[in-house]
Amino acid sequence: MIWLWLAAMPLANAAGSAYPGDLVAWLNQVAAAAEKLNYTGTFVYQHGSTVEVSKVSHRVDNGVEMSKIDVLSGPPHAYVSVNDEVVCYIPDGDRVKVEKRHRHKFFPALLPVPASALAEQYTLKPLGHAKVAGHDCVGVMLVPKDEYRYGYILWADAATGLLMKAQPLDADSKPTGQFAFTQVSIGGAPREAFSSGFDDKKTVQVASEDTYGLTDWRVKQLPAGFAKVMEARRMLPGKKTPVVQLVYSDGLATVSLFIEPYANLVNPCAACPPAVC
Repeated sequence: MIWLWLAAMPLANAAGSAYPGDLVAWLNQVAAAAEKLNYTGTFVYQHGSTVEVSKVSHRVDNGVEMSKIDVLSGPPHAYVSVNDEVVCYIPDGDRVKVEKRHRHKFFPALLPVPASALAEQYTLKPLGHAKVAGHDCVGVMLVPKDEYRYGYILWADAATGLLMKAQPLDADSKPTGQFAFTQVSIGGAPREAFSSGFDDKKTVQVASEDTYGLTDWRVKQLPAGFAKVMEARRMLPGKKTPVVQLVYSDGLATVSLFIEPYANLVNPCAACPPAVC
């Protein structure tokens, strides 16, 4: 996969475009671009030996935000979202299973809107310009200010702000993986691109076993910048009873906490550290 890493080698003066003077304002533009622009493209997710390819389409029409992710690696399936409603389509022979899913972020919409609060937890460092998928891009490194999160490298289209490549870093500031466009067209996304693609199959509605809402668990003394973004009881593979999942994020880094009953404890909270109750 060497070609993926070479796709964003820095250029000294790519296309002669100026570098943003205010990196916080630039991050806000990058965050907003993924939600406001129309675009279609193909991107690669790579982590270790895992490589997945997906197609993305995004369109805003009269205040309605539509997006679709077609997963091309492994068993085919698609996610179609309209505003905050997400539906997953999973083909199964001559049928297609349709399941509503909880709203979550897909590349390139990885940043919070607005993104300015990230500057409180990360130091922003300019990386110059690079070519990603044929587009002149601006690079920014987000260096964590504490040990509770890792850094990131972000490359965004210099003309529009659309995020083109995102690389999480390890404790030594080395990339551990990436999302990266291999091809993208900015400015157009036809309506027909947002159909499920499985109109020839019988639709079967599948009820989710997950329930989202308040649970009885709370976490105290969260690291600076982190807040709870999801709370649910979920059925996980190999589990006979639902597991509580609490998800915390600083807008970029995300941590999940899973809690399940421990048969030998009358009061599970007695075995928890002081920060959990």
